[in-house]
Amino acid sequence: MISYYQQECITRPIVSSAVWGGIFTAIDAASGSHVNARTAGMYMSTIYAYHVLQCPMEAISGRPSLLHNVLSAGTIGAVGVSMGRVGIPFVDPYTLYRYPSLSPSIVGFAVYGACAGGLAALQGKRL
Repeated sequence: MISYYQQECITRPIVSSAVWGGIFTAIDAASGSHVNARTAGMYMSTIYAYHVLQCPMEAISGRPSLLHNVLSAGTIGAVGVSMGRVGIPFVDPYTLYRYPSLSPSIVGFAVYGACAGGLAALQGKRL
């Protein structure tokens, strides 16, 4: 049986995921990229997954935390990089050639997690 908290956690981010997915799709279209339903769906589902991944962590700790944002975004970034769906922003592509011991998935985890952690800190979340 799903508790009220779990149900709220699953249904609450639907609208915001659709809105922000639409905004990112519009930005892609304005920049001249080819946009289709798959692109919009990817944005929306990724944002939704980011929010839903935080739910069990908040339930365990009992409060929202900056680390939940870091772990959620880092996990999605690592999976996206390993599947070849997303790139690694802010990192020179030749860095991975110069340092072959660096795993692209781990670098993706670090970059996407750091970005989400920075945004969470700006929102006032604490560790």
